[in-house]
Amino acid sequence: RHRGEKKNWLPVIVLLVLTLAVRILSIYGTHYPLASVSVRKANLLLECGKLFVPVLTWVLASYMMTTILDGETLLFSAYALTPYIVFTPILTLASRIMDGSQIGLFATLEVGVLAWVVLLMILALKEMNGYSVGKTVLMIFLSLFTMVMIWAMVVLLFTIASQFVGMIREMFYEVIYRID
Repeated sequence: RHRGEKKNWLPVIVLLVLTLAVRILSIYGTHYPLASVSVRKANLLLECGKLFVPVLTWVLASYMMTTILDGETLLFSAYALTPYIVFTPILTLASRIMDGSQIGLFATLEVGVLAWVVLLMILALKEMNGYSVGKTVLMIFLSLFTMVMIWAMVVLLFTIASQFVGMIREMFYEVIYRID
């Protein structure tokens, strides 16, 4: 791909929307005894965040570490979500015929799908950059470290912003109190 060539984002958007739809289907369709999230207590924004924040942070961190100018990291990471998109609805339907005693099997299958997605993301990182196994492992650790740093910066910025807003609010109340 050449620098001036336009990137087609449609597959990425479609795969991310399908992943979101499958997650919502999984929350509302999984048989109650096997559900990891109660439908009544489900916060869709939180559930979407739990799904997408790690993926998007991985994309950002691995992009930063590998400095891929065209940014195929997002495209290949979206493609890596395909097992989740395909097998989660099947697991959700299968949960309807399972009972609470089979929660171990169900959880193992769920973890297996997620492990497959992670493996595909790692293989995409290795193959699209032509890394050796050793360099891939190094890049994984650097990307994970970068992910932790990104999350730490977000938490730090949120804390500072909330304290700043609190300080402004207290100053406003103090001024109002002094005027009265």
